[in-house]
This record gives sequence, structure tokens and C-alpha cells, in this order.
Amino acid sequence: MLKKLFLSIFIIINGILVAQDYPKDYFRSPLDIPLYLSGNFGELRSNHFHAGIDIKTQGVEGKKVYAVADGYVSRIKVSAFGYGNAIYITHPNGYTSVYGHLNKFSDKIAAYVKAAQYQEEQFSVHLFPTASQFPVKKGDLIAYSGNTGGSGGPHLHFELRDTKSEHPFNPLLFGFEIKDNIKPSIYALTIYPLNDTSFINGSNKKQRFIASGSGGNYSLSGSPSIALFGKFGFGIESVDKMNYTGNTYGLYQINLNHNEELVYQQVIDEFAFAEGRYINSYIDYAQYHQNRRRIQKSFVQPGNRLRIYKKIKNQGVFTLNDNKKHTFLYELSDTYGNTSTLSFALEAKSIAPIKSIPNLKPVQVRYFQFDQRNTFVEDNLLVDLPPYVLYDDLYFEYRKQEASNKTLSPIYWIHNNLTPLHSYITVSIKSDELIKNKAKVLIGSTTDGHSFYPEGGKWNGSNISVKTRSFGGYALLEDLIAPKIVPINIYSNADMSNKWSIMIKIRDNLAGIDSFRATVDGKWVLMEYDAKNDLLVHYFDDNISPGMHQFKLVVKDKVENTATYETTFKR
Repeated sequence: MLKKLFLSIFIIINGILVAQDYPKDYFRSPLDIPLYLSGNFGELRSNHFHAGIDIKTQGVEGKKVYAVADGYVSRIKVSAFGYGNAIYITHPNGYTSVYGHLNKFSDKIAAYVKAAQYQEEQFSVHLFPTASQFPVKKGDLIAYSGNTGGSGGPHLHFELRDTKSEHPFNPLLFGFEIKDNIKPSIYALTIYPLNDTSFINGSNKKQRFIASGSGGNYSLSGSPSIALFGKFGFGIESVDKMNYTGNTYGLYQINLNHNEELVYQQVIDEFAFAEGRYINSYIDYAQYHQNRRRIQKSFVQPGNRLRIYKKIKNQGVFTLNDNKKHTFLYELSDTYGNTSTLSFALEAKSIAPIKSIPNLKPVQVRYFQFDQRNTFVEDNLLVDLPPYVLYDDLYFEYRKQEASNKTLSPIYWIHNNLTPLHSYITVSIKSDELIKNKAKVLIGSTTDGHSFYPEGGKWNGSNISVKTRSFGGYALLEDLIAPKIVPINIYSNADMSNKWSIMIKIRDNLAGIDSFRATVDGKWVLMEYDAKNDLLVHYFDDNISPGMHQFKLVVKDKVENTATYETTFKR
């Protein structure tokens, strides 16, 4: 009895200590408007889990952004991609706050960034100020919200990271005022046979069952009779919702109980950025790419090293062949404890249906083990896969398609784009024919044989190689076309006296924009690059005096095709 009492006290104390790990009153809001989210922590995104919260800014840019606590600006990044304009503040309590997609910085920070851009003659900069350069107090104005980088609309991306490890934590665990008393919505259950001798109602194919319910209580529509034999895993389709928004969000916790025993539990409270691509093993990757459904699997492939799994029995794999009824209960929760359940029952059979195991397809030419290095060489193609680039063992597929009018080589189909890769593989193509201008040739990938994505590549003799993270079709492409420069508000002898900027569009047909350089009277000038809108903008300042000036813009693509635009203007 005494032992049980001490154990209970330990559990209570431990729970209090865990709760205290997330200070609830240390950080203020980064904005001075009500907090409504367009995205939450751990939300399922393309190739990664969302590392912060996306705070709505009432559909506009320019909202004041404040330091959430005392500290100092430890990092500033300007990029046309990712977080765009971003500020990182290190706090004395061991956390770093991150503010992304900013429109502009506060005056002192903006002057520091601009000086660095002119010194490096680059728009994109990555700066690490000392602790004494930009100290901040809680509530200090540090920037204005925007839509820069990879943002799909005006909002503030906000993170809280462990300063030492750089691991992001769920900001909603830190006491920010967000209204949420809505339980998650459950859409469907998918059951996966995990080998050729497992069957669902006589079929070896995975099956999806629609869920219905309300008030957080869900069951399978129509109460279907489901008979299983063999090894199986389960997947759930669900989203969370919050008050006063029409957005959907990711779940915080998923529990799966089998015959009243908790056999699977995941909690997304923190992770490492290096783990992000494991999301492609966590979800049903093929279903997402075919039907845009994100099915969250409750079984773990051997190459999946995510740390979100707090408890898991037999890797989430169930062997059902005992001729008994089995009951299951999913419990899905958000950060605030709002919980929905899905209960269902299955009948396990003791005898498998009479089925023949299908023969391997002719295109399946090699068996790859996920934890080994695998190399494939055929025709003029070499594919090299390092260990653990796969999430599970694989029957590798290959076929060759004749060259199209867009390619210089046949299209080599390397497995299929419905199987994810965790990290980079090497694809190398040998050219049979003498290519006159190798500098203009690159490797492109395709999923349909018609449209191609530029992968790049480096030549070594008659071989060109590239590192890529996708299966699919690969071929040699030639890019002889220079980027296109389209002036928006400048032209020969334009009077720019009353203009506040020079605006120019730049585009490339294949290889992609590699660099741009603008000068006025031979001196480098800053042009801000909005890659998603193909837009370059130079904002006039006092450095350009009244009078006539010569403007020049040089744009290069990734195979050194160059375009130049020159004109005179009056200021």
C-alpha cells in the first residue's frame, strides 16, 4: 500500500513538473490583435510537420510585431523562399522565438540588414548579430507582418524553439490566449493488409470506411461487418477546428486502444527539423498524392524514426487470426484537451480465404532492403540509394521510355512517384551521343512524361549526375533560352521623379533563376526578390540623386543563360 502511495505521489509531482516545463505567463502575444490561427503546430504539410503557428493578420500586411519576451536578436534572415524576412530572438529562459514572413523590420534592424546587403551585394542574407547589438524588452516593436518568402497569404509565422537543440515546441502549450472548445472531426478509417496473405472481407487491398457521428462520438457509417485474417495496420483521417475560424488544423494526440488496452499513443509537442520528412512515412503517401487525403497511419515502418510515438505495441501491427471479436477505440485530441472518439469492432478469422499470391510484375527487377545501400545499373542509368533512404524494403521497379520531343535522352522511370524517399539518392545518366554544349544540359524529372521539373546536374565525362529526393521519370533536357525580363514601370528615359520604386518581372522557362544583379550608374543597387510572383523591386532612397541615370539588370539561369536589360531614367 505504501509503495502504491509513493508511486501515486511521484506521478502527480512528475505531472506538475512536466506542466511547469512550459511557462504559461512568460511570453506575451507577438501581435496586439486577437489571435486566430490559419495553421497550428504539427500540422501536416508537404514533406514536413508545421513547426509553429500561423497567426492571421486580418487579411493585410503591416501589423506591428512585438518581442514576446526580453532577450536579444540573435539571427536575421532574408530570403525569397521559406520564411522570407525572419527574426530570431534568444531569451534568457532557454527558448528562442521566431517571427517569419515579415514585410519589413523595425528601423534599426532594417538599416543593419540593408547595410549587410550592400556590403555583400546580395538580396539574400543570413546574419548573426551579437547579443549587444539588438537587445529587446518584452513588447518592443521588432517588425511588421507580411507575406514574404513561401507564404501563401498575409500572416505571421511564429515559433518557440529550444535554444540549444533548435527543436521547435508547440506554442499553444505556453498559455497564449486562443479560444478553442471544438472537438476534432473524424472522417474515415483505413485498414491496411500488411502482407500478401492478409485479407479484409476476402480482399488483399486496403479498404476505407467512412465515419459518422457528432459531439465527438463517431462510429463507422452503416455499422459494416468487417472480417480480417492476417497482419494489419490502421490509419485515421481527422482534422481539428477552432472557434471563430473556418480553418482546419492538425491533431495534438492520437491514442488507439485494442480490447481496452492502450497500444498506440502519439503526441506532437516537439520535434527536430531533421525529422520533418518522416511525415512521408507517417501518412499514406500514395493516397495523399493520388487523392489529396492525409491518412495518419497508426503503424510504424522500420525506417521511420519519428519521436512522436510515446507508446506503441508491436509497431502498431495487429495479427488477427484467432476467430474472436476485437474492439478498437481511437481517441483524438487537440492541445486544449478537446477529444473525439471512433469506436469499431472487427471479426478475426482463423482460416484465410483461398487466394493465390500474385506474381511480381515484370517491371519489378530488384529487391531493395531499407537499411542497406542499393545500387541499380541498366541501360545508360545508374541509381544509388544510401542506407535508410527508404522507409521499408522495396520491390524496385524500372522501365525505359523512348525520348520525347522535350528530351535529349530516353525517359528512365525509376520506381514510381507514389513511394517516398527520406533523403537524397544519386541519379546518373550517360549520354550515348556527343553533346556539343554540356553546360546547357541538365537532368529533369517528371511524373507524367510531359512536364518536367529541373533537377540540375554535374558532368563527369559523358555522365551527368544529380542528387534528388523523388522517384519518377528522369531524362536529359536542354535549355538554350535566356531568362525573360519584363519591365513594369520603367522604360527608356522614364521620368521616375514621383515613383517610389522600380518594378520588373523576371521568369525562366526551364532551369530556373540562379542570380540577378542590378546597377545604377555602374553601382550595385538592392532589388528585393518576390520569387512566388517573379517580381524584383528596388525602393528608391537618398543614394540616387536627382538627374538622369543608367539602369542595368543582368539575370542568369542555372545553366548560365543570361539576359540583360538596360535603360535610362530620370530621378
